[in-house]
Amino acid sequence: MVISEKIKSCLRANRYYKRYFQTHVNNGRYFMKSCKYYLKHYSFKKDRTILGNTLYFIIDPHISHPGLCDRYKAIVGCFYIALQNGFDFKIIFDSPFKLDDYLDINDYDWKADWTDLSFSLRNSRVIPYNGGGKIPRLNKAIKQYHVYSYIGYDILETNHIDNYRLIWGNLFNRLFIPKDFLGRIIEESGFKQNDYIAVHLRFVNALERFEENQFNVLSEDKKENLINRCLDGIKRVINDNKGKKIVVFSDSRVFLSRVGELPVYVLDGKTGHISFEHDKDVVTKTFIDFYMISNAERIYMIKASEIYTSAFPYYATLAGYKGVTTLNV
Repeated sequence: MVISEKIKSCLRANRYYKRYFQTHVNNGRYFMKSCKYYLKHYSFKKDRTILGNTLYFIIDPHISHPGLCDRYKAIVGCFYIALQNGFDFKIIFDSPFKLDDYLDINDYDWKADWTDLSFSLRNSRVIPYNGGGKIPRLNKAIKQYHVYSYIGYDILETNHIDNYRLIWGNLFNRLFIPKDFLGRIIEESGFKQNDYIAVHLRFVNALERFEENQFNVLSEDKKENLINRCLDGIKRVINDNKGKKIVVFSDSRVFLSRVGELPVYVLDGKTGHISFEHDKDVVTKTFIDFYMISNAERIYMIKASEIYTSAFPYYATLAGYKGVTTLNV
């Protein structure tokens, strides 16, 4: 199992594979997964009468899922597909946590339940969300399309949609607004919107074990070297933004403990990856970090060859209609 995951990790990092083969490989994977869903859940027997056309994004509790940002990208991409095809859009997301425990409806009612689904092939079809592929055309003779399988690519970007950054932010904010308790936590943090600088670093497993199936573990000497370079990068941010509050966000508890050497802020909360840790503290911290980065005046993403280039701060900035500054160390 570890060997297969290492092979997958290497392929995902290979630009040639991503450019020429990944879409075709994913199409094959999605076809097999769709066949399994059809065999397990669907039949030709009519189960109900369906009015209208709806595209459902469904979190299947029986399969693994990526992090919050990849789920956001798939959700917004599916929303765009639905709108382009004249379909309604709904989300079923109640495992391992309920999305509507953290996000409320803003301008578009996205909430749905499993009981809303038809599993009759007279009404429904299973399709994947292939963010690296073309925007699919949906047949209005099919009342429901069900998306269980997805890859965390932004279909607006890969299809070169004009003003895709602005469109992504508009669609995200049309769907979601944070629950009141998240808003209270952000307000009680003392950081007002556009009144601080956000700095994000994603180490994955470089400094300690954070995420399964990632293999960027460093020796102790290389860990210390990386930490010092990242601290130097944050010092540059401090010097470039004199008088501003600097808030540092990271997946590494080790680094967050070290960054206390500098005149910066770190938010309280339990750091973890929601694909592997599902307790409320970890999930809440993930949503808080996203909105806090989104609300910052300016956002920096620190990059290094040893650490992961995260989409998390980038899409937080799109949700906040801003840009991100990349700082290499």
